[in-house]
Amino acid sequence: MRKTIFISHAAPEDNDFTRWLTLQLIGLGYTVWSDVFELKGGEDWWPLIEKEIRNNTIKFLVVLTKSSIDKDGVLKEIAVAQKVKKQLEDDLFIIPLHLDTALSYDDINVELIRLNSINFKKSWAEGLKMLLERLEEDNIPKGSGNYDEVRHLWDNMYLQNKKALAKTEIYSSNWFPIEELPKVLRFHRLKYAIPDGFDIRKLQYPATMFKNYLATFAWCYDFLSDLPKTTTYNQADTIEIPLEDILNGKSGDRIIDIREAKKIVVRLLNDGFIKSMNNKTVSKYQMSNKTSFWIKKGVLEKDKFKKIQLIGKQKEKYWHYGVSADVKLFPERCFVINSHIWFTYDGENLIPEAGKQHAARRKQGKNWWNNDWRNKTLAFMQFLADEDGYLKLKMGSDEFAKANVNPILFESPISYNDPNKDNLSEIDFYNDDIDDEIIPGVMEDVIE
Repeated sequence: MRKTIFISHAAPEDNDFTRWLTLQLIGLGYTVWSDVFELKGGEDWWPLIEKEIRNNTIKFLVVLTKSSIDKDGVLKEIAVAQKVKKQLEDDLFIIPLHLDTALSYDDINVELIRLNSINFKKSWAEGLKMLLERLEEDNIPKGSGNYDEVRHLWDNMYLQNKKALAKTEIYSSNWFPIEELPKVLRFHRLKYAIPDGFDIRKLQYPATMFKNYLATFAWCYDFLSDLPKTTTYNQADTIEIPLEDILNGKSGDRIIDIREAKKIVVRLLNDGFIKSMNNKTVSKYQMSNKTSFWIKKGVLEKDKFKKIQLIGKQKEKYWHYGVSADVKLFPERCFVINSHIWFTYDGENLIPEAGKQHAARRKQGKNWWNNDWRNKTLAFMQFLADEDGYLKLKMGSDEFAKANVNPILFESPISYNDPNKDNLSEIDFYNDDIDDEIIPGVMEDVIE
């Protein structure tokens, strides 16, 4: 009795889809044959395939993609299936699964065009739903869901050679250590000198309001020229708290508790990172909750820094690698550098439509793997470095923070085998804040 659903596809190009579909059908109780699970190295595979189609197959599914339509193996399988179709006098024996959005009907075998294909192009889930309806209509035999077999196949296919190895491994991170900080956090009683509506962010050095005080690492005289109501200031009105006391969680000062003080430190350092970009040849884009920095085309020779591509072409667009930073105080004092990809048409002005940016980011990002993201992040940070090889943040006229442009490394007692990229799903490693719509006027150049 025929009961096998045979899946014909291009290998390895369509392996991921075929694995997924095979496991879905087996889990629902169908008997499925696909070479991703059945064939092992060293077997004389063609006689096995031909026998399966001729003797056991009740439905022949062929995955239609740019890769499959010219594959010799797929064409041979289709030829056998067409003979079985005539033998069984079943016009619905062959079911094409249209998977590839780039595949037009002009490219498809004329015999297959005549058949009613199932559309998997927009959604695998929707395609599966239509396929199951077809199988139900044709009374294809199935048993109860065979989840044990699904688990067994999953373990054999996906977990093979993926166990933890007892091997020391050094891992890179996106944490860049802050190696020097100002000694004290200062609270200047300057609220009286700040006009209503004045934007504190416009001050030359990082500062934030706390009650009646201007909280900052800078000295009071660093702000006198920026505040029109101030000509003199009594230093006795300033409260200083040792920064190490705050970071080490020692008893709070009378005006502020430790938790609030740490929040202020984080805010000031984040602002210091942003202000430090003002003398770098980068452009900035204000996102909803962070600021990203990117490089225009033409700033770097051949759009590379230390042989690492930071600007490139995507059809009619240019992609620009970018970063944003967030301060972390525990377990390490560091800047956490997040990755972004931005797009322009001319190499200078960001594309304003959020949807176009989002679609282009997904397309570009899926072609990059861990080492690509790591190398671009390292290159960008080294591009930002000052002459001494560090990123120096000016927190006041005499106050500085210094960050290393080489990341923190972690040592692990276990390791793993690198997987085959062809078998990996697409995973986004970049920050893709879909709500961060680009609004004209908020992008600001800081190229000197």
